[in-house]
Amino acid sequence: MIPNNINNRKKLKLPELFKEKYGFNKKGIELRYCDGEKGMGIFSNRKFNKGEKIMKIEPYVWSVAKHAIVCDECLKNKLDLEEGKTLKRCSNCKLVYYCSTDCQTKAWKIHKQECKILSTIPSTTDKKNINTKSTTMLLRLFIKRNLELINNNNNNNNNNNNNNNNNDNHITGQYEIIDGLLNHKDIRSDNNEYKSFSSGFCSLLGEDPQLKAPIVLEYLLKLEPNCITIPRCEASSIGLYPLMLFFNHSCKPNISIINNRKELLIITNKIIEKDEELFINYSPAICYRNERLDNLKQCFFFNCKCTLCLGEEKIKSKDLYITCNINNCGGRINQEIDININNNNNNNNNNNNNSNNNNNNNNSNEEILKCYKCLKVYKGQEKDEILKKKLIIKNLQNKLSTNTDQININQEFKSLLELYCKEIHPTDPLFYEIVNKTQLFYLGNNNKFISDNELSTIYHPRYQIMIKYHLLQVQNLEYEYCRQMLDYVNTLATTSYFKDALNILTDLMSNHLSQIDFYGFNRDELLSLLYNLQHEYKNNIKTSRKIIN
Repeated sequence: MIPNNINNRKKLKLPELFKEKYGFNKKGIELRYCDGEKGMGIFSNRKFNKGEKIMKIEPYVWSVAKHAIVCDECLKNKLDLEEGKTLKRCSNCKLVYYCSTDCQTKAWKIHKQECKILSTIPSTTDKKNINTKSTTMLLRLFIKRNLELINNNNNNNNNNNNNNNNNDNHITGQYEIIDGLLNHKDIRSDNNEYKSFSSGFCSLLGEDPQLKAPIVLEYLLKLEPNCITIPRCEASSIGLYPLMLFFNHSCKPNISIINNRKELLIITNKIIEKDEELFINYSPAICYRNERLDNLKQCFFFNCKCTLCLGEEKIKSKDLYITCNINNCGGRINQEIDININNNNNNNNNNNNNSNNNNNNNNSNEEILKCYKCLKVYKGQEKDEILKKKLIIKNLQNKLSTNTDQININQEFKSLLELYCKEIHPTDPLFYEIVNKTQLFYLGNNNKFISDNELSTIYHPRYQIMIKYHLLQVQNLEYEYCRQMLDYVNTLATTSYFKDALNILTDLMSNHLSQIDFYGFNRDELLSLLYNLQHEYKNNIKTSRKIIN
């Protein structure tokens, strides 16, 4: 099952492969060689408008967390199923689930080979610091490779596959793209753990560790940084998307990835000119600058030099997230070096003597507080008052450092949250920690606590509004905003908050979806949803009146 070797990336003609086999040129994009350290990247060969769909991509292989109650083929969870239907477990391994006979049939080609092996994987990996999902991915990668090799050999009369049955098991397609990935083993600090695991994996498959462990190690190191998390699934899932691997990173990307379970939709979030490189964001969208850079270095092994990072480095950005409340501006105040002062000083240096130059150099490092929206600059006492607001974040962090189920939801905590929402900008990464930490309770009038099963479906509306506002501000993508809000409408409806769901959907259809001409949405389905919510809301009112009477 494990291949004998790995094809050298230099043998591949990747640009031609992407163009001829996967039709990238028909989608308005192409793979090109880049300048500098990036190697290769995806470029536009025509102009794209904002919100334009580029392509949909399915994973080559994928995996869900062990013991996850999710369809292993389509990734539906129990909430996605029609009423009366349930997820059924494989009767042999009792580890994977399927939502239908159709999904089980589709998955059988691979699962019939992995079924007996899967049940023994947890015991192999429990003592290793390696993700079990990646282990399953590796197993499925080898199985699918062998299936493709057999298929190619059976069709060796086809001109495109004439070279696929040579001694090095050469196969053309997405697997070759995986072969060409970097493993970064020279700079990784966890190689010993991976080496130990690779030997165990070979033994698990009945292969000689001495011969095959280096091959397993190579693929394992390639998989770890190149798998994409698949959200909107009850359990965390990961997928390997070879056709995505040549999109380079930018902390301020010009394309966004929208997940529909395992399918990825690539969509532009700004106007893209011809011959412009297309970038995605590898790092979490919500994190402080130093955390963002550390994550890219540790997980993807490069120092980011995108336009956003270079710009922040130039102004010495301090990652301040205070809201500008001057005339209800609502913009974000940041702490940085005043570039204008630097420029003025440079001009002065050309006309003044050495002593004046020294004085100007001392002033050139002056830090200011500046609102990105109204461009107001805070200095002196105003600046001091703004900086005091950092205490709000510190106090809230101290509260949140307490064990989640021991947080005392008293008036003091509520007041601190309200002050945070008023004074701290919604793009502050701490906001997401607040949401995660406070989802064990519902901040209603009676401090009603909710059960674990409700955690994924109930948030306080205050937090939901902030999340959606944040997505709109950061991603600048109306489509994504509407999609996320519609998810929230469905969540409210399933928990009988019909009035709130109705109000949000009405606002969406009137003020947001109409602006993009319902792009990407089915107008008739939304009208039907609106009618059903109105009907449920009226019935809910009638029921409440009967109870009161």
